[in-house]
Amino acid sequence: MVTTSDGTNDAIVWGLGAEGSQRLVGFDGDTGEVVFAGGGDAELMANVRRYETAIAARGRIFVAGDNQLYAFTP
Repeated sequence: MVTTSDGTNDAIVWGLGAEGSQRLVGFDGDTGEVVFAGGGDAELMANVRRYETAIAARGRIFVAGDNQLYAFTP
C-alpha cells in the first residue's frame, strides 16, 4: 500500500512483516529509506498472514490479523 501527504507528494510505501518481523514498516517512496520501523514490542502484529494488505483511513493504517485488528497512527 502507498500513502501520500496530498495525493501526489511524500509517498510512503508500507509493508507488513507478516509471518516474519510482525511489524508495519514504511519506506520513503523516492529513496527506499525506512521512515517507520514498526515501533516497539507492544506494536507487534501476531497472526498476520502473507499477502495481507493494509488500508489507510482517517489518518490511520489498519491491518487485520486472525482475531485482531491493528491500528497505527504513523
